[in-house]
Amino acid sequence: MRSLISLSRRRAILRRSIRVLQGVFARAEVHGVENIPPHGPLLILFNHLSTLDGPLVMANMPGEIELVGPGDFPMTAAGQLVIRAYGITLINRGRADRASLRAVVDHLRAGRMVAMAPDGGTWEKGITDVKEGAAYLSQLTQTPMLPVGLGGLYRVPVPGLMALLSRPRITITFGEIMPPVPPSADRRRREADLRAASLAIMRRIYDLLPPEDRARYDAWGRAIYDLRLDFAAENGTPIVYNGPPLPDLSALGEFLAKPNLFRPMWQNARLVVDPFREGRFFPAMEVRLAARDLVRTLTAGAFDVYLQYRLGNARAGAALAALQALRDEICEWALQRGARLRLTPVIRLPEECDVQPDLHPSGVEGVVEG
Repeated sequence: MRSLISLSRRRAILRRSIRVLQGVFARAEVHGVENIPPHGPLLILFNHLSTLDGPLVMANMPGEIELVGPGDFPMTAAGQLVIRAYGITLINRGRADRASLRAVVDHLRAGRMVAMAPDGGTWEKGITDVKEGAAYLSQLTQTPMLPVGLGGLYRVPVPGLMALLSRPRITITFGEIMPPVPPSADRRRREADLRAASLAIMRRIYDLLPPEDRARYDAWGRAIYDLRLDFAAENGTPIVYNGPPLPDLSALGEFLAKPNLFRPMWQNARLVVDPFREGRFFPAMEVRLAARDLVRTLTAGAFDVYLQYRLGNARAGAALAALQALRDEICEWALQRGARLRLTPVIRLPEECDVQPDLHPSGVEGVVEG
């Protein structure tokens, strides 16, 4: 049934509602509104660490904008409701989604304002871990760009009792307009040009962030990840591993250590993967079954490019190889000896980096080393 309320009316209601929630559940500071032009075309580009980012940008713009969101796996029920009500353009990230790309190009060529995250998603990463999509769109349509720095939103509570009690301080800072990405001299230079433009966009966004958010991005960009395996008998006596050579576990450790990388995958896929979440000893068979389910999910269906898009092909391949070795070889060795396993993500930070205790997911006894 067609909605009785027009799209523009629904969008206006959503924008006002989010501004009300923003005032109730957070201490929000909005800066640089004078930098927003009166009309498009315009690409509004923000750093992305929370599902609240896009709605907050949309709500604090003076007028109606188009939003680009993730379409590669199902969102939560609340997310689906906002997507349908606002009419968000969904991109199937990690694939050649030509239809969605054409829709965004049409928005820009029609003179509209389009908001998207040039860093591609909410997972924890350095400021230079960026996708080239926003720069490509700017270059293709010769659209100027408005950088937006969102501060204080990492792992912020969604509107509810916890948010009401804490009322986190968030900042939304609109920067000065950046000119369109210039056309490349030839096709051979295009990739390098888009990479350079993408880095320039993220550096401009970085400059708009409060110091604590810059420090977080700095730590993520310099962190080194690993995964520690411990073995013990039923009575808790440690068992020394002397089985097949262990694979490179660093990419798997990175996957498990990042809340915004690991949690959306297993939650949206509805997997039971307690051995990878809880940081305690589990029977080897439980670890094997959880590893089996993770491999199946990450190599088929909606999540078959999940890791490749977020970690790159090499790191994704290493994480999958580690999961397969854990399933086939390491757990077999543990089963034969009646050993239990504990998986502990390890994060190593340079001495000059501030240690961020939220680098590993809650519920996992991760280790942060300076």
